[in-house]
Amino acid sequence: MINNERQARFGDQKQGAAAPDVATAWAIAKGTTPIIGITKPSYIDGLVRAITMTFSSDEIAELEAFADAANVNTRGWWEKEV
Repeated sequence: MINNERQARFGDQKQGAAAPDVATAWAIAKGTTPIIGITKPSYIDGLVRAITMTFSSDEIAELEAFADAANVNTRGWWEKEV
């Protein structure tokens, strides 16, 4: 799992987003369509924040560095290794 504290700090820089919002926005930025379980009304607010967030290529690289540090493979099956 990506370090939630670092991810949350990153989210604070993006519209006060929580770590799950950042993860959802990152997944969308990577071209995926995440399936989100909305079991609480507050989750809708987080999803709205996530779909309005944008990331620069440097920010995406930083998020992926968080994942690499946590030994998480973030590459989709369709992406070629570089």
